[in-house]
Amino acid sequence: MTPLVEMRVGSHLYGTATAQSDLDLKGVYLPAASDILLQRVRPSINMNPDKLPGARNQPGDVDREFYSLQRYLDLLAGGQSIALDMLFAPEGAWLQRPTSCWLEIRANTDRLISRRAIAFVHYCRQQANKFGLKGARLGEARRILELLEAAEAQHGGLKKLAVLIDELEAATRGAKHIRWIDLESPAGPDGQTKSIRNLEVCGRKIPVTVTLKIAHDIVQRLVDDYGSRALAAERNEGVDWKALSHAVRVAQQAIELFRDHRIVFPLAGASHLRAIKAGTIAYDAVAEEIEQLVQAVEIAAAQSTLPEAPDLGFIDDLVTRFYRTAVVPAGEAS
Repeated sequence: MTPLVEMRVGSHLYGTATAQSDLDLKGVYLPAASDILLQRVRPSINMNPDKLPGARNQPGDVDREFYSLQRYLDLLAGGQSIALDMLFAPEGAWLQRPTSCWLEIRANTDRLISRRAIAFVHYCRQQANKFGLKGARLGEARRILELLEAAEAQHGGLKKLAVLIDELEAATRGAKHIRWIDLESPAGPDGQTKSIRNLEVCGRKIPVTVTLKIAHDIVQRLVDDYGSRALAAERNEGVDWKALSHAVRVAQQAIELFRDHRIVFPLAGASHLRAIKAGTIAYDAVAEEIEQLVQAVEIAAAQSTLPEAPDLGFIDDLVTRFYRTAVVPAGEAS
């Protein structure tokens, strides 16, 4: 493979690294001619240190991963956060001078970013559902739990959730943290998929095809989890401060991207993120911050002047041109 660029990402890019931080390196590579011609290009190549299963990185450990050019541009076209981090990483994060291919990517940023970064919004909502302590969220979950308990007592636990669609629609009308969504099922033996309606309760998706007992158990665990999280937060026990800092960071980056069409590193709020990661800010204050950031992200996304989609023709041309440079010389040599 031929590296096109390699850079520091993660905490060393955000400005939140501490003495305990490991080092994450990401890069983009141009595949060998034989791999391109034989259609065996690996989407990514990992060069991570050997660790026991489940072992976490230690301070000083280095993780390296290279994406193929096509895979990287696919991630960027989809608005994935790691691809955007790499796109906007400053020269100081590069490990060496990148090739002309990466410089061309950087010079055409405006053709590569789009409102598809709405994935940021979905992530932020998930984090708010996971970490938020708002009473409204818990109250809506309890309302669904009561409805499921009554239905299970009336119909039995083996009836499908679909029998409650009318009652659930009435109960969820006007709810902020409960909604209906349609998801495609996995392909069956005939290769066909079908749309299945799901009740999403505070981020948990429940297909209408499951039994009332299963639905009841899912929502019961959700309600119990909120209660235990509130208690743990009060005692400052079992709080995933690193995940909380990630939630705040992603929301702040999303707002900046939707508003300014760029992300500046190191992040302006790096010291605040370090404080969250260190657990020196009260959990309820961070949870409330995440709630507010989610609203700000949704407003920024709605008001953004980013194009609806990236220039896919330019992306295809870029991959074609640079893959050709890997293949043609080998063909001429033969």
